[in-house]
Amino acid sequence: MRRTSYTMDGFCLLYLLLILLMRSGDVETNPGPDTAESTVSEMEFLKLAHAIPPSYYDAVGISLGIPSAQIQAILIQMSNNYSNAFLRVFMKWKVKQQPPHSNRRQLLADALREIDLGGLSDRLLNEPLIPNSTGGPSRLLESQTKPPSAESQTKPLSPELIEWCANDFKFKYRSTLCKIRADPLNPASIVQFDDMYTNLVLLEEHGTEKRVLDYNDMLDLKVNGEFPKRIMVQGEAGAGKTTFCAKIAWDWIEARHFSHFVWVLIVPLREFKQHTIGEIAKSYLAKNNPATVSQIIEYIRSNPDKVFIAFDGLDEVKGKIMKTKSCESQPTDQMQLQPSQPSVASSEACGSSSDEIGLVEILCSDQLASCPVLVTTRPWRAVEIRSDGDLMKLYTFIRVEGFNRENLSDYIHKYFPKNDDKANQLIQFTSENDVISENMAHYPIYVAMLCLMWKELDEQKLKKMKSLTSFSQIFKEMITFLKEHYAQKMVKKVGSPSLLSYLNKIDELLGPIAKQALNGLLENTLIFGEDDFQICPESKETACRVGILSQEDRITTSMDIHKRNSHVQLPVFFPHKLFQEYMAGVHLASLYESDRNEFNRLIELVVLPRKEEFRYLLYFTVSQNKGIATHVLNSMLQGLDIDVGIESPFNVGSAFGSLQYTDVGREISFIVDVAFESQDPDVATLVKDRVSSEAITLTISRNMTAHTVAGYAFIGPHVVSLCIKRNCGPTMSLDVAEIICSMPSLKEVFLLSAFHHCFFETLARKGKESKVSGSSTILMYE
Repeated sequence: MRRTSYTMDGFCLLYLLLILLMRSGDVETNPGPDTAESTVSEMEFLKLAHAIPPSYYDAVGISLGIPSAQIQAILIQMSNNYSNAFLRVFMKWKVKQQPPHSNRRQLLADALREIDLGGLSDRLLNEPLIPNSTGGPSRLLESQTKPPSAESQTKPLSPELIEWCANDFKFKYRSTLCKIRADPLNPASIVQFDDMYTNLVLLEEHGTEKRVLDYNDMLDLKVNGEFPKRIMVQGEAGAGKTTFCAKIAWDWIEARHFSHFVWVLIVPLREFKQHTIGEIAKSYLAKNNPATVSQIIEYIRSNPDKVFIAFDGLDEVKGKIMKTKSCESQPTDQMQLQPSQPSVASSEACGSSSDEIGLVEILCSDQLASCPVLVTTRPWRAVEIRSDGDLMKLYTFIRVEGFNRENLSDYIHKYFPKNDDKANQLIQFTSENDVISENMAHYPIYVAMLCLMWKELDEQKLKKMKSLTSFSQIFKEMITFLKEHYAQKMVKKVGSPSLLSYLNKIDELLGPIAKQALNGLLENTLIFGEDDFQICPESKETACRVGILSQEDRITTSMDIHKRNSHVQLPVFFPHKLFQEYMAGVHLASLYESDRNEFNRLIELVVLPRKEEFRYLLYFTVSQNKGIATHVLNSMLQGLDIDVGIESPFNVGSAFGSLQYTDVGREISFIVDVAFESQDPDVATLVKDRVSSEAITLTISRNMTAHTVAGYAFIGPHVVSLCIKRNCGPTMSLDVAEIICSMPSLKEVFLLSAFHHCFFETLARKGKESKVSGSSTILMYE
């Protein structure tokens, strides 16, 4: 009896031990068939945990049947280390009760495929191997770090499936990318591509020169006799870079151009943060298209000359381009700007997923070297490639300049198809105000805004609109217009106290939106989820109704990964990055009063060190009030070494000497641009006194933007010698004439350009006031 009792006690102890082990995840309750085809090794789980992006964490756990509360508890236990949390989730799933004789490998693969991780799913099924006797990884896991070989088991796409994919891509572009908003703020104002598309001015860089490139001749570009494999398309904010990509897609669809490519892939890089190129391409396909991510990638690798890839928005991707800097060690100055969102790890930016092609490797031509790739970006982001001599040789550089006068007229007439008088009045307004014409009318986003206001505003407000001269003024006017337009739908009586009260309420509700705009800008986030606004849902709804935010009203294929979550995340975004930058400027300016320490930190440690990237944020911030503008300009001027080459923003021996834009000259011109946006005379005086000396020569050349020229006219530095080497429209001609007539230090003027007749009229009327007299000269050249 005693022995039997001992046995029962031992059995109970063993049973208790098994229960504890099962709860800790170390014993399977129903291991099923123990074969390589049906089981998944712990090393494979480990590699999967490192390969899956953190943004998939909830989706993976829920797809494996782990309750949401447990998923979050595991993440907290792992101190928000996603790789460790993924591994714990996999091990928890491994010990869960499964159907008898189930194939765990197949179950896991199916779960991964359901959440759009088809590439990893395919590899899990196609390349299993039992771990070797030393515990080394299987071939599946080794392939994570090796490019596909001829022995790859990914089944190639059939010709029929290749064509099916092409047709799906075309359908995707027809239904989304290639539709243009007539009103950039109204998602419902969609028109067909040809109804609104207007040609853009393209310039090809040829050595140190730029020459006009007709879009129809783009495919005739040659580098040593061949079409370039890497094309960098630069353009300022709103110049039409995304529309340029849409034009490529449209012409491929219509077989006008690019028809010799089997596939044209347009990849918005803002989506590359959460998805890979293969996953984005897969998301364009119809639900019943059986092509997998692995097959798509394999086709691109095997047929690089048959695929044209356009990456849109390199400036919207964080991290370094240079492989040695981005993949080997993530720089700390990039990481410190990512406060809390873990969705983009450095490994993702480098493309370390098992069957993907890394963005960095493509840009550096380490991958797909024979595949033609076009990349659009704001100019500041191209500097990294330009600064590397070897990498720069791989690229052909093109600039999107937006509209010329002919294109502008064409676009405005398309906007007012039934009202030629209205269209002609706006065209005349832009032609008579060359600050508007040269600073804004080149950019489709501004033209669309001008058209919208021209259509809606009354005569009194149109008169005010005609006085606009800066980017900040037109955006402020646009935001005011949007708020009033919406408020008047709710409160009909114009000018009533109730309307003013409602407008104040809108301003309050937009406060959290401005804060989120700045946070997103610093994180380089342009697409938000609904959860980003969960503490201010009324603010989000109001911003969408006003037109400052937009939200998708439907679920897209690329969002299927969220279907198994507790609720669907519909993307929320600003109509254009410039709107986000303006709202961010509003919030940054508000910190000047509410949290001066944080304001100073952001200006000194974040914005000014990356001022080219945050140019428009600076513009919109200093435009808010005089105190902020004075503070920011003082900070910018403190870091300027005035004593080096200050005699001119250009390094010139004489007005006819060799013109070379110096580093100091670029710094001064940038400061002048920011000061001009303030539109404050005291700020202008501050800059004038700081950058001037007794012998400054100001040369206005063809390389100087109209915005900068207007800035110098606004500041009026102490100039002794003035040389004009660019043609001037009405406003600029008037500004130059006023400078000549009113600047007391001016001794000589060299005019090597054409002027509007108002220039000569002003000289005739005010010429006697000019200090350019006696031995001083005004030299004019045809």
